[in-house]
Amino acid sequence: MGLLSKLNPFRSKAATKAKPQEFTAEMVANAARLMKGSYDAARTEDGLKNYWANADAFDADSAHSPLVRQTLVKRSRYELANNGYADGIAQTYATDLVGVGPALRMQTQSKGFNQLVERTWWEWTQAVHFRRKLWCMAHAKHGDGESLATLRLNPRIRHAIKLDVVLHETEQCASPGLAFNGSGIDGIPSFDQYGNPLVYEFLKHHPGSNNHFSANNDSELIAADRVLHWFKMRRPGQHRGVPECASTLNLGASFRRLREANLSTAEKVAAWTLMLKTAFEPSEDAAVSAAALSTLDIVHGMMTALPNTMEPVQLKAEQPGPQYDSFHKSLLNEQARPKSMPYNKAACDSSSYNYASGRLDHQTYYGSLDVDREDGNDLVLEPVFALWFDLAISKFGWLGGNPDAVSAGARYHVWDWPKHRVADVEAEANANKTKLESCQIGLHRLYSDAGMDLEDELEKMAETFGMEVDELRTRLVDVIFPPPKQNTPQASPASDPADSAVSAILKRLEPRGIPHANGNGAAYAN
Repeated sequence: MGLLSKLNPFRSKAATKAKPQEFTAEMVANAARLMKGSYDAARTEDGLKNYWANADAFDADSAHSPLVRQTLVKRSRYELANNGYADGIAQTYATDLVGVGPALRMQTQSKGFNQLVERTWWEWTQAVHFRRKLWCMAHAKHGDGESLATLRLNPRIRHAIKLDVVLHETEQCASPGLAFNGSGIDGIPSFDQYGNPLVYEFLKHHPGSNNHFSANNDSELIAADRVLHWFKMRRPGQHRGVPECASTLNLGASFRRLREANLSTAEKVAAWTLMLKTAFEPSEDAAVSAAALSTLDIVHGMMTALPNTMEPVQLKAEQPGPQYDSFHKSLLNEQARPKSMPYNKAACDSSSYNYASGRLDHQTYYGSLDVDREDGNDLVLEPVFALWFDLAISKFGWLGGNPDAVSAGARYHVWDWPKHRVADVEAEANANKTKLESCQIGLHRLYSDAGMDLEDELEKMAETFGMEVDELRTRLVDVIFPPPKQNTPQASPASDPADSAVSAILKRLEPRGIPHANGNGAAYAN
């Protein structure tokens, strides 16, 4: 048997067929003991069994069934529309993730070709409003759990390349006939043998549309390489996303109940202007007694006398309680936690922060954004650029005009996302200076992290200062790596005969205890 056949996991049925296992009573007893386990969370006889009653063993696609996703999406949109903090978290996340949009930076050996492709790409993104659509996709990824778009030819695009990015909501990616064809999942009816989607199915009209086409369930199949599907894959075999704020949707309702309860109590307290407390129970014989829950009109500025059996009492406004602020902060912090967003950014309030804690809290947040940006590269930017570049080669005749003959080296590029903002610009500048001088980072990397192309910036700076680019490079090298200073021996000054004579006089005077005034030869005596 060859090596390949030994490593092949897809063995024949005859080779992998095993003899049925016969279980004895002892084996069953051992299995029962193992099921108890050594983990408290694995036990079934304790009081937490009701807590774990809803735990299931579904796979990722079954757990994210159409009904589950539909319910979560509707509730997520409702929460974002009615909870200012949840809405702010979603918008802040999309803004921090996308910002002004990533920039294309070609990495071929031809500087002129790089600039040509970058300029043409920028003009096309402006024509299709790509940055705006990318921001919307990032927002939908958070609120709906996934963002979907299709690549289509649009003759109305005001650019030589008529490629357009058409956005779709998650409800439009659906399979009305899935019940009659169970080979795929809702919206993705077909997969290859490795679990990769082959085609997506989109409804031609949104199922929630109010126009007369809403009852029409006509759909179309679109090849997977023409579909942009951006979602956070958290389980193996997951093909559809759920709202990234699903774990904290109930917190918004808890916060509103707490707020409304405190507000209602405060309103009731404020409604009671004044109450009278009497020492006697109301009776027919007691003329001075007041009926329970009776009211008296109070005229502003009026003075009156009360019987000695009555005492005025005014309620104290003690709402919200002392725990309100801490509980509110805890709820908001938990709402922002799925995005690794710090509290001060979610609340837009840094009054309780110092500079060190602000930077520490943002480290996990920026790390999470970097991961999502890499997913955006793989799932959105790369598929768009691959098709766009092929169309550009055919349209403009670049590199011979045949996309199939273009090598990977001619396509090599990177994406420069906007730089994460920092509070202390001076401290960051000093840190970058130290990294440059110690060769921990290169100037090209520093510009790339800032979302800029070093070559383009050098040309702009050289033009501004009226010098050649090579001269500017030399100046930058001298600034970053200054040449070592050479120690030149200093010539000793020529001795003056007068100074020698003064020194001789001072040496003769000092042993006698005669002080000298200021070392310039002028001595004095007591």
